[in-house]
Amino acid sequence: MPTILISVLAVLVSLGSLALSYASGRRTHMPVLQFMWESGQADGSAPKWWLVNVGTGPATNVVVAQAARTSLERGLHGEVWFNPVLVPSIPAGGKLALTWLGGTMGLDCGLGASYTDVERYFYTTKCGDDVSMFYIGLHLPRWPLLKMHGAKAVKTWWGVEDLSGSQWSPVTPERAGRRWWLPQRFGLSRRLGGWADPVALYRPST
Repeated sequence: MPTILISVLAVLVSLGSLALSYASGRRTHMPVLQFMWESGQADGSAPKWWLVNVGTGPATNVVVAQAARTSLERGLHGEVWFNPVLVPSIPAGGKLALTWLGGTMGLDCGLGASYTDVERYFYTTKCGDDVSMFYIGLHLPRWPLLKMHGAKAVKTWWGVEDLSGSQWSPVTPERAGRRWWLPQRFGLSRRLGGWADPVALYRPST
């Protein structure tokens, strides 16, 4: 009996060490994006929003979107997200100017960014009223990154000059598909799979 108990304890210790090693490895390449406002400088540069990677790994498949309001919580919770824009990958310590948002600090909306690490695991940053929250998992809609029915739901950053036109690709919580078996702390998805963002779960508003 003592031999069996020792063996069981040894297996549990091994599993615990493996889990800690895996978690530590994930943290070494975990991206963390933050929205930053920069006022105009003395050299005449215009004020603008930036997306800064303060994490330890590159952020890939980055989609920046807006909401009329954001609860800064996991999931969507009544949030309607729109104007998704696909931007280039941001390396650890790097930043990207969100020029299409303009130079107005007081945007009457929330901002959100969904992105993945090198292993295609999702992360989300939400910003509203100068408060930013970071979450593991996808807590924004799952817009397809590739064309669907001959059109793209997500615009590319170099094709968006400003937001003076009408909104595009709005998604309500009712139209955001989620797997029933997925823990709620991961939002709509835990990992990016397939060719791009899974098109099958994207249901545009009509």
